[in-house]
Amino acid sequence: MYRLSGLGLLTTLGLLAACGSDGASPSHGWPSSGGSDSEMLPPGNDTAGTTAVPTAGTGAAQGGSATTQGGMPAIGGSGESTGGSGGTSAAGTAPVAGTSAGGSAPTTNEFWIATDGADTNPGTEAAPFATVVKGLSKAKPGVKLWLKPGTYASAATINISFGYSGTEQMPVTLQAAPGGRPMLDFSLQQPGNDDLRGINLVANYWHIKGIEIKKAGDNCIAIAGSSNIIEDVIVHECGDTGIQITAPSDQATDDSRAANNTILNCDSWGNLDSATGGENADGFAAKLRIGPGNTFKGCRAWNNADDGWDLFAADDVVKIDNCWAFSNGKPLGGSNPQGDGNGFKLGGAPNGAGQGGAVHLVTGSFAFENKACGFVRNNNPEVPKLSACGAKDNKTAYCSLSVSGEVSMSLSSTAARTAPRGADGSLPAMK
Repeated sequence: MYRLSGLGLLTTLGLLAACGSDGASPSHGWPSSGGSDSEMLPPGNDTAGTTAVPTAGTGAAQGGSATTQGGMPAIGGSGESTGGSGGTSAAGTAPVAGTSAGGSAPTTNEFWIATDGADTNPGTEAAPFATVVKGLSKAKPGVKLWLKPGTYASAATINISFGYSGTEQMPVTLQAAPGGRPMLDFSLQQPGNDDLRGINLVANYWHIKGIEIKKAGDNCIAIAGSSNIIEDVIVHECGDTGIQITAPSDQATDDSRAANNTILNCDSWGNLDSATGGENADGFAAKLRIGPGNTFKGCRAWNNADDGWDLFAADDVVKIDNCWAFSNGKPLGGSNPQGDGNGFKLGGAPNGAGQGGAVHLVTGSFAFENKACGFVRNNNPEVPKLSACGAKDNKTAYCSLSVSGEVSMSLSSTAARTAPRGADGSLPAMK
């Protein structure tokens, strides 16, 4: 079941916020096609857990107005079936503090956020804001928001609406400041509440880098916008899929939405939807209604209740390159009687507008020690292409799929969790 609250506004955040579920529910009214994921249409104006914030700067409109593009997407499963046995950006530049003395307003488009700051401050490095929401109120093309190390706890979702979009030449950046990885902690949210997510990204041209998100009620990060980069981000223990790309149902056939997003060098682990028996919480997903050009590169997914990647009913090609999926279907600290446990679920039959099959492309990726299939076609009407991939110790390696140039591997899931990344964030060569 996926239902997103209204997104025409940014949410107040005692500092930040949260995640979703795509579990089946007979009251949701979506047809089933052999599996259990289902979804709810978005409510007309559900603003649970949110508070309006000041109007953003003059972000360029990317294909529509903030009003028409601001609604939270309804995202989720909707008739999933396993089908087998049983988803480059330049490194951030060094921060530049405001040049005015005495904590006066910065003369650049850079603002700082810190746990010991105050929202009445001007947002300089010396006098930072206290909340991400205050920083977001400054969002416009070219703005950089630097998040200092520390834990930011919140019970509210951070809604980044369409009106806060950047541009191709001038994206908006939310990035960890030097000194450590900041944590956005949403454990105050009610687990399994579909209206409560960590970050709800409807805007276009955002670059989110170097942060950690945990324990949102639904998705850690839900993406309905386009041309965004999520880089070096760790998400875990959320109440649904860690990072999910899906457009709202009223934009089902709009290829400019939920398109051309890059998920780069990210980790997603331990996500579990207890209320629905673990049938929905994946590591990564680009499913149901998406646009073209979505890519996952250098990512790891492990110990998620359902699958490592889920591309269910996505009708545009998704690329997965140099990614690892292991120990999925084996949740931490919980059970998943409804979870599938595939490494890479590469599609599903259409059951609504903007859904269908696609020849998804998977290269240099590995599935190991998963509960069910390493790689599964599911009931995708098209046949995904696998090249230079490998699998071991899954219940079944390749379900209704074949691989070109299979690569042998011996790495264990225990070693894979802590395998050191390169200086550029990339995964090491598979052993």
